[in-house]
Amino acid sequence: MNSSTNKGSSPTPILVFTAIVVLSVVFFFLFSLGSFGEKPESAAAPPATTTSAAKTPTTISLQPSAGQTALQSPAVKDHSGLFTTIHALQQEISARVTAADLPALAKLTGEKPKAALLHRLVSESGWTVAPEAWFDAGSITGVARRGLRLEMPGGKPAQPLMVDIDRTKTEGYKVISLRFSPALTLQIGSTDGVSADMPDPLDQAHRFFDSVLGHDFKTARSLTLPKKVTHEKLAGLCIVFEEGEYTVPASSPVKITAASADSAWAFVKVRSEKQKLENEVGLELERSADGIWRIHTLNFSEMLEAYVRATGTGGVFYSPIIKSAKGGESIVLYFDFDKAELVSRALLQLNIIAGLLKSDPARKMKITGHSDAVGSDDYNVRLSAERARNVHARLIELGVATAQIETTGLGSTTPLDANRRQDGTDNPEGRSRNRRTEIYLDF
Repeated sequence: MNSSTNKGSSPTPILVFTAIVVLSVVFFFLFSLGSFGEKPESAAAPPATTTSAAKTPTTISLQPSAGQTALQSPAVKDHSGLFTTIHALQQEISARVTAADLPALAKLTGEKPKAALLHRLVSESGWTVAPEAWFDAGSITGVARRGLRLEMPGGKPAQPLMVDIDRTKTEGYKVISLRFSPALTLQIGSTDGVSADMPDPLDQAHRFFDSVLGHDFKTARSLTLPKKVTHEKLAGLCIVFEEGEYTVPASSPVKITAASADSAWAFVKVRSEKQKLENEVGLELERSADGIWRIHTLNFSEMLEAYVRATGTGGVFYSPIIKSAKGGESIVLYFDFDKAELVSRALLQLNIIAGLLKSDPARKMKITGHSDAVGSDDYNVRLSAERARNVHARLIELGVATAQIETTGLGSTTPLDANRRQDGTDNPEGRSRNRRTEIYLDF
């Protein structure tokens, strides 16, 4: 009975089992072929992405592929709402100013009255953001300062707006403050109650170097403390800047390295393409009782030494400023052997000295003429006196008042260097330093 029963049983289980096997094989091949087909597409993807980016450079993917870091568009913030780069923050500020977007600008800067003033300038007065908008204005104790160039109607350049940007503990950048200089507020006219910011040490250091480079000796003098920075020191710096054709590279602006409530320390790198030299100038600033920051120490000894080495002629080291035997410093003009005529370098120096004297009519100066030891004492006294008189005459031509100048000839009595070597032989280099006039501006 059992045997007949098995022969008559249904074939359904066998068919089901067979179907399952067939379907498994089919699914296996389908998925396998699918995965094999993905590899060529994946390999071709990077070139396709590159081509797309080349055609549309303003389109930036924010989604990183495996093993890559996400690229940030100029206005993208990180998860904390801070900007991931200074450049991104700058672009966002430019965009909000251009669009006259007051709510976004106020939120972005945290300074609603100043943001409102910017909004009015753009929306009502026709001001615009300049094409080359941003520049590096230095730093003050680690906070970056960037300048935003603005243009008034008609494309007339305005004084830049300064933006202080700091990096927070969460590694993002944000605006610390907007700075409206007195010069900018003067151009704006009505400032809607926004007061000009008092110049800080970085502002004053920039103004000082701008005035030195621009031959504005009156401003340069006003930015220094006369009892701390002598006229001779300031004149020496101006002479080296002028003769060496030094500039302050845009890539290396002034940096305030440390500051307290009343003192600040700054340095700036300067470069002379003419001499192929790069040096640093240091400043120490002090806040006076009137609240104004002024320079009380100038340190350009490294720059001066390098310049002296580079401009030596015939083995003679030249220096426009020396330590005086009477104390302090003096400006030095050099002369050819047995001559009293002013050389071209001396004429250039006197232009700078005249500018300084005219900026302070109460200041007097003393000119002493000197010679080397060749010739009689009487002859050398007359020659040195003539050298001093020629300097005097040139300063008068340049507009300095006669009452400000006193001259005398000292012959060979006060040499800067030895006229003869220790073995008794002639010392031409030493004698060339002794053929001079010295100008004392603080006596």
